[in-house]
Amino acid sequence: MKISILLATYNSSKYLRAQLDSLFAQTEKKWDLVIRDDGSSDDTIEIIHEYQAKFSNVHLIQDGDRNLGPKVSFMRLLTVTEADYYFFCDHDDVWMPTKIERSLKLMISTELEFSKSPVIVHTDLTVADQDLNIISDSFWNFSKIQPKILENKNLIQVFNCVTGCTMVCNHRVKDIAFPYPSSIPMHDWWLALNTLRYGGVIKHVPESTILYRQHMSNEVGARKVGLSYFRNKMRNIFSTLRGQKQILDFLNDIEGLNFVQYYFYKILYTIQRNY
Repeated sequence: MKISILLATYNSSKYLRAQLDSLFAQTEKKWDLVIRDDGSSDDTIEIIHEYQAKFSNVHLIQDGDRNLGPKVSFMRLLTVTEADYYFFCDHDDVWMPTKIERSLKLMISTELEFSKSPVIVHTDLTVADQDLNIISDSFWNFSKIQPKILENKNLIQVFNCVTGCTMVCNHRVKDIAFPYPSSIPMHDWWLALNTLRYGGVIKHVPESTILYRQHMSNEVGARKVGLSYFRNKMRNIFSTLRGQKQILDFLNDIEGLNFVQYYFYKILYTIQRNY
């Protein structure tokens, strides 16, 4: 069984050591760490070299491309890595010691039940501030996410419940991930949606396995969401459509989903998760 952790870095020196230390504190020890840097100008590369000198399972991909952004970096990492299972790792979080072990346990049991299927396993997160002080024990509760509802092909089209930094996928997910449209909003949404499109399975661990650090430089972060959020979004439908044009174009390209269907599913999920 080969496990790869895929880590995308970019000017990551402030938090990178804490994340790397948490990886090497995992109860599951047999894995490789594959890092792609997106053109850092700080001490990120020096820190990576420091860990490479100490650990033989740390590998740095230097392909010469810069500023591709996280979704392309992660898809590039997935392209160049061969494994049975792929974990996706953000540079600024901290993994709890049993993250890999617990996710793999559910992954393997799911594969036994759904032989040869694409499988994704993801988990809840503990929301923390930049100094890792706890803001909320559950990102799902904080953001009013109900993964069980969203493990449905229609609803995951409008709300992605799979947070990439908690996700592990099997090799079958990689097999169906390419080629991918340039319009994908983020790699995790594409992999989750594509898994369900191809008859695969998404399962979740109901407990948190990472400290999800919130700071001023987050690409994607935790936002508290309620019914009022959606009421405000729907008040000006034209403004909302302009702001979400990329998502609508993406869903139309791959699913033929028009904006009426899109908002129908958004409203349906909003109702379901509040009752």
